[in-house]
Amino acid sequence: MEVKREQIQLLSIDSDADVGVCRRKAVGLAGRIGFDEVKSGEIAILMSELATNVLKHGGGRGRVCISEMTDENNRKAIEIICCDSGKGISDFNQAMSDGFTDKQSLGIGLGSIRRFSDIFESISTRDSDSPVAEFSHLFQHCLRSIKWLPELNWRSNNKKLLTGASTRSLVGESLNGDSYVITHTGPDKTLAVVIDGLGHGKEAHLASTIIKEQVLLKSELPLPDLITYLHQSARSTRGAVVGAAYIDTDRKVLHFSGIGNIEGFVLSAESKKSLISFGGILGHQIRTPRKFEYPFQPGDILCMYSDGITSRWSPDLINWKEHPQQIAEHIVNSYSRANDDATVLIISYPV
Repeated sequence: MEVKREQIQLLSIDSDADVGVCRRKAVGLAGRIGFDEVKSGEIAILMSELATNVLKHGGGRGRVCISEMTDENNRKAIEIICCDSGKGISDFNQAMSDGFTDKQSLGIGLGSIRRFSDIFESISTRDSDSPVAEFSHLFQHCLRSIKWLPELNWRSNNKKLLTGASTRSLVGESLNGDSYVITHTGPDKTLAVVIDGLGHGKEAHLASTIIKEQVLLKSELPLPDLITYLHQSARSTRGAVVGAAYIDTDRKVLHFSGIGNIEGFVLSAESKKSLISFGGILGHQIRTPRKFEYPFQPGDILCMYSDGITSRWSPDLINWKEHPQQIAEHIVNSYSRANDDATVLIISYPV
């Protein structure tokens, strides 16, 4: 059986507005094929990076072909081929390195696409077998990304939990060095991570973005292994601190592993238990990661936050009966420092 392509969409890239159009079309197709929300989010990132690359590095004009692909083994995938009017990439492997750029940009775009793709390659429109061979009179250089549909595709979230998060950058700074992830790896399993890139601005944002991507890609690893993996992934960056909580509502437990000064606690009707982190900086030097276990029963609440939240705030000042999103936004608006990025993540386990 030859490779078959269906639901083919051809789109132009000429302006910033086209980036959003391409992203929405790619995410829409991913949903129709069967990708879950997390994987569709990864497709949104790689599509945005491909289209943005055309505008910044590819001559400012291009075309993209988005399609559902079925291979000879009947595996389904989303295929994105993005062609531009630039001069091509002289050293494809070097361009994959985070931080490499010949423009005033973060230099993480192609690295992000590579990490979120199962296949990522440079192709030519001169190839007669290429689905974009018809572009040959307009474009010569194309990037091709393929992401396979997982065979075991779990499509839901942990419906027992309510989640909320709020983050903002340092006042006057356009890039946020903080980030967070809430992802569900099963109907009773949730991973929540708060990341604080060292310092603030472009370099902190780069570190935080790379670590966030790796959390999404490796969310099913045991917490100590995940922290070790994130440490290695952050080697080329300024570094970051991180707090990672894994909630199992079937067993009613919460595991936590942290490096650096991400603060947090588990609040119950009887007590407030602080989360234990080890010192260190991901990407530089850390102690051997260890996970700590806490009971997490119906009625309990998890709260994690970066050091952009001042020490003036107290849990006693908060109405914990409100939705976690309302609480997170209130804490960031009322208790964040003006001279740092700030993030709060809250998960409640309603009775």
